[in-house]
Amino acid sequence: MRFQNEFKTLYSEIEKLLKRDQPHLVDETKFVTLKKQILDIFKSLFGETSREYRVVKLTNSPATVAKVMSHIAARTETLTSNNIAVNI
Repeated sequence: MRFQNEFKTLYSEIEKLLKRDQPHLVDETKFVTLKKQILDIFKSLFGETSREYRVVKLTNSPATVAKVMSHIAARTETLTSNNIAVNI
């Protein structure tokens, strides 16, 4: 549960970083800090050999990180919806 809250917080921070008027002028130091935190969470959740971890580790694009996080969020939401439906 702890990782889920951290994931949501970091996802919103990446989204804020991308929603600036000039997305090509990304605050590099903030991105590097967020990327390290995201990698820590991915390492704990998926491991260093996961595709998500490796893609984020190799990229320097906030947009790519946001896409990976969006994919994980959508997948998690679908899994949660399925679990609720099964439990009813």
